[in-house]
Amino acid sequence: MNLQKYRELFPVTAQKIYLNHAAISPFSTKVLDRMEEFLDERSFGPVDNFNKADELRNATRTNLARMINAQAEQIAFIQNTSQGFNILVNGLSWQAGDEIILTDYEFPSNIYPFLNAERFGVKIKYVPNRDGQIYLEDIEALISERTKLLSISFVEFSNGFRNDLAQIGRLCKEQGIIFSVDSIQGLGAIPLDVQAMQIDFLSNGGHKWLMGPMGAGFMFIEKILFDKLVPAQTGWLAVEDAWDFYDYRLEFLPDARRFEYATANFLGLAGLSASVELLLEAGIENIQRHLLALGTRLVESMQENSLVFRGARDKKYWSGIFSFSGNKIEKLYEYLLTKDIVCSLRNSMLRISPHFYNTQQEIDELSRQVKSFYKNK
Repeated sequence: MNLQKYRELFPVTAQKIYLNHAAISPFSTKVLDRMEEFLDERSFGPVDNFNKADELRNATRTNLARMINAQAEQIAFIQNTSQGFNILVNGLSWQAGDEIILTDYEFPSNIYPFLNAERFGVKIKYVPNRDGQIYLEDIEALISERTKLLSISFVEFSNGFRNDLAQIGRLCKEQGIIFSVDSIQGLGAIPLDVQAMQIDFLSNGGHKWLMGPMGAGFMFIEKILFDKLVPAQTGWLAVEDAWDFYDYRLEFLPDARRFEYATANFLGLAGLSASVELLLEAGIENIQRHLLALGTRLVESMQENSLVFRGARDKKYWSGIFSFSGNKIEKLYEYLLTKDIVCSLRNSMLRISPHFYNTQQEIDELSRQVKSFYKNK
């Protein structure tokens, strides 16, 4: 991976050290150019560029399917992660007493849509985390004959713990449980294979590790769910022969496009198309290797500064998120901002999340500033 080549595509590097991709990613010039082209067409060109935008959407559908080892017809575009889970919850048929298993360490996007199923008499069970980690045996202990669905994050937003989706997927398959995944904190940085992991449903906003605009994401639906997942909302583009305007038969499209029922956020999808192309060009495996190398350097240097790494000891559970606790952590976060080093403060931890264009020199500068902060405090 030609790091300098990709680094030059991100204008943010001229202004600051940006290490906050777990919150939101800056745009590359590839994304800016693609979105500007769309705006020019809508302003000065053909104006009605629906067909071209739709072709780009379908190309992006294919690229996302390639990224997760799926088929294009299993991909539907949505606005954000929460929307995907709402489609899942409201599209399934529930019986009083059905159970959903979640964890107590999730971001609310992977909690509230499922809590809303309680109105159907569904019971929610929470797997307790152990110091920010989720164990398979703790999941297995909560499964009963009434368990219908399990939803978990690919990567936990707070400390970067990467769940073992392959083992969890295998367990769900053995027990006949729908396996749902929130992949927003890993996809684009860490390889994910929906077939190998036996994932039934996946929801992913595009503005974090996929490096696209806000309001443009996607979901994956395993074919076995097509017969179980009924669109709770629909519109003119969800049906066969959509352009035959006076044919009012409600015959849904045979694939995931049935959930794309009206005019899309084509500007956002234009940006997402460029970011996905860029990530695939760089190679997700290459990105992972780079991030784990940066993480190793980061963890070593932060521990030298008496900060405590709150992720897993075993690197197979690492992702692109590295969180630390320590003395005066809130003040340290504020100090780093004054030095144009951007990270996050989450759950009283300093959360650092580099991406593929960040360098070891930037990690070293972060370490130098942390050392300076504690020396002077």
